[in-house]
Amino acid sequence: MEQELMRILTGGWVAQATFAAVRLGVADTLHGRRLAPEQIAEEVGADPGALRRLLRLLAGVGLAYADDKERYGLTPMGAQLRREALGPLAALYGEDYFAAAWGGLAHAVRTGEPAFEHVHGKPVFAHLAGDHDKAAVFNAGMAAGASFFRHVPAAYDFSGPRRVVDLAGGTGALLAAVLRENPEARGVLFDVPDVIAAAPAHLERMGVLDRCELAGGDLFDSVPEGGDVYLLSRVLHDWDDERCAVLLTNCAKAMAPGAELLVIERVVGRDSYLPLAFDLHMMVMTGGRERTEAEYRALMEEAELTPGRLLDLPLGMRLLTATR
Repeated sequence: MEQELMRILTGGWVAQATFAAVRLGVADTLHGRRLAPEQIAEEVGADPGALRRLLRLLAGVGLAYADDKERYGLTPMGAQLRREALGPLAALYGEDYFAAAWGGLAHAVRTGEPAFEHVHGKPVFAHLAGDHDKAAVFNAGMAAGASFFRHVPAAYDFSGPRRVVDLAGGTGALLAAVLRENPEARGVLFDVPDVIAAAPAHLERMGVLDRCELAGGDLFDSVPEGGDVYLLSRVLHDWDDERCAVLLTNCAKAMAPGAELLVIERVVGRDSYLPLAFDLHMMVMTGGRERTEAEYRALMEEAELTPGRLLDLPLGMRLLTATR
């Protein structure tokens, strides 16, 4: 019992060790290789003795391994810390302003107010808007954490000449994943103008820019009309029930009869550790929350939408459909 408690109490130290390894580029250096600590230290610019101690802990928690010559390599889980995988998400979670916000968790629990605003003096998105470098790390982390996007076209049938509208879709990672698997479909990417301005380069790299319409605006004012399918991924958890009701009502107003809304979120309930952890994370960062299936269905019904299927996706994500 005491051992398990100590594991929980020191979990933050393991996370910080992981963040440090990502910042140093250890996972990228070790990709496909086994190297001695001295070799790794030379490549990443670190003290060999200190790096050896870091590597031992990474091996102790299953992110790395050492052979009989003390050459270190990556386990399959550790390989996910590369830049091309979940490394940018680890870098985001390791940002100082994230840790500082979590220091305000007790305040959030006492008052119900977002910890981030209490600690930093402004909401998280306003905080990011004033710092291009932080915003870049945030956007890269969100993109890395969206690796489940590639599974969405397999979970839901987008086939045919359909108009797919991605609401608050960032630079279009999810929309691009859908369009690449469905060559007859066309897309509309909708987000705030500053975000939309950065989208064309990404959509062009993904080879779908010629099938995309870009639209800037505010979800809480209105959303584009005329879509066959609307995507709303990791948006509702940012907001309280009142704001979600406004957003979903705007979706319902824009949707023609037969159009379908796909809400992608973590759902509290089955396999609930990650949704529960992210529920506290949203309380800290935005004042939002993760919800149960029943709570999402109630929000949809309040907006005069009819909830439908609940589909499983990787990383604890789920897809809930609704029709006008």
